[in-house]
Amino acid sequence: MIYDRFENLHLYCRPGERLHHALVYARDVARTISDGRIDIDGDRLYASVATYETGPPEERRFEAHKKYIDVQVLLDGEEVIDVSLECDLSAVEAYDETRDVMFLAPPQQVASLPMRTGFFAVFYPHDIHRPGCRQREKRRVRKIVMKVAVE
Repeated sequence: MIYDRFENLHLYCRPGERLHHALVYARDVARTISDGRIDIDGDRLYASVATYETGPPEERRFEAHKKYIDVQVLLDGEEVIDVSLECDLSAVEAYDETRDVMFLAPPQQVASLPMRTGFFAVFYPHDIHRPGCRQREKRRVRKIVMKVAVE
């Protein structure tokens, strides 16, 4: 997992790498595009932009992926993404290969990442995360999630 500000992007990847392309796209292009899926390099790299309301953590689910790295960037608003390093969580919803997601039982230990404009979070397949949590109160947010194929 990586959690940082865009000014430190150079610490994590180099130009030409798919992760770098995803982060630069989320930083520079995302504000100008509509909600929905945007193919950048087919299924190897694409963006999903959505507008929604944050909610209480107990109404959100922990998730993990197998085929994609999630790069999450808030375009407007603020939210919290909870994360856990626990690795033996039971599935509450089995892995869906089409959506590349499985939902997991809440872990014992959780850390919270406050997300706002200018920050990014990168979740690798082994990183368990719960996005969409309210920070103080329910807020309308606009977010881009870049999906970067692991291959």
